[in-house]
Amino acid sequence: MAALRRGPRGDLLPADGTTEGRQLRRWVVQLLVAERVVAAEAARRGLEPWAGPPMELSATARLELGSVMAAVLSGDRLAQALYRELTAGVTVSEEDVRRYYAANPDRYRPGPARAVTHWRNGVAAEYEVTRAELVPEAVFRVAEGDHVTHGGEVFVVGAYTRRDLSLAEAAPRIRAALLDAARRRRFALWADARCAAAVLTPGYEHPGDINHPDHTHRH
Repeated sequence: MAALRRGPRGDLLPADGTTEGRQLRRWVVQLLVAERVVAAEAARRGLEPWAGPPMELSATARLELGSVMAAVLSGDRLAQALYRELTAGVTVSEEDVRRYYAANPDRYRPGPARAVTHWRNGVAAEYEVTRAELVPEAVFRVAEGDHVTHGGEVFVVGAYTRRDLSLAEAAPRIRAALLDAARRRRFALWADARCAAAVLTPGYEHPGDINHPDHTHRH
C-alpha cells in the first residue's frame, strides 16, 4: 500500500483509516494472493512467462473471471501462460454449438435486410429494408440490381446488408465464443478454489465479505 501511495496515482487513492481505504487494502491483498497462487502453480509446472500477443479481455470476460483474476491475467505474462496450460484441454461439443444456435435466433436468424433505392414521384430515397416493413416480398427474391415495381413505385434492389446464417455458417463463431467462455470458467473455478485456501487475518478479508464492518453492499 505504501508503494502504491508513492506512485504516480497515489493522490487518487482513498485515505488510510477510511472505509474506502481499508477496502482498497483488502482488494490489494486479494490481488497479491492471486499473484502468489499463480506463481506457485506456474513454478510447479515449470512454466515460463507467455511470450505471445498480450491477452485482451472484454467486459464480459472480466465479469466471468472476476475483477481480481481479470487484473492478474491482464498484466501478468506468467498468469497468461498458466491460463493456456490449465485450459488447453477444454473442448466444446457439437451439441453445445447446436443448442446455442437454436437458443439464439435473434443473433443468427434475424431475417434478411437489403439496401434499396426507392423511387416515388421522381424522388429517390436510399435505405435498408426488412420483411417487417411494408415492401414487396419480391425485393428479397430478385438479384442485386433488379427493379421491383409496386403500386407505381419502383425499388432498385441492392446488396444484402444482413441475412440469416445457417448452422454451418454460424458454427465456427459460436464454437469459438463457447470455447473462450468454457476456458474462462475452468480457470476461474481453479483460481477461486486455490485462492479460497488462503488464510486471511481480520482486516484483510475479501472486500465483498459481508462479515466485516466495512462491507457496504446491502440487500
